[in-house]
Amino acid sequence: MGDGEHTDCSWALWRQDDNGNRFLVSVKETKEEAQKLLESYEKRGHKQYYFIEPLPGRYIFSG
Repeated sequence: MGDGEHTDCSWALWRQDDNGNRFLVSVKETKEEAQKLLESYEKRGHKQYYFIEPLPGRYIFSG
């Protein structure tokens, strides 16, 4: 396991708008799933900033 990887967590995909407001887009079980979703949003040409970060515990949310 690499540095910064979490084993007992879910992964949140967030969107940040031009004003710095953050919105939860989705929560995935693995970092890889969250990363794939992030990439799919970025490919659509959205101008907002998307990022993922770990969430303690296990949650699944698809928004």
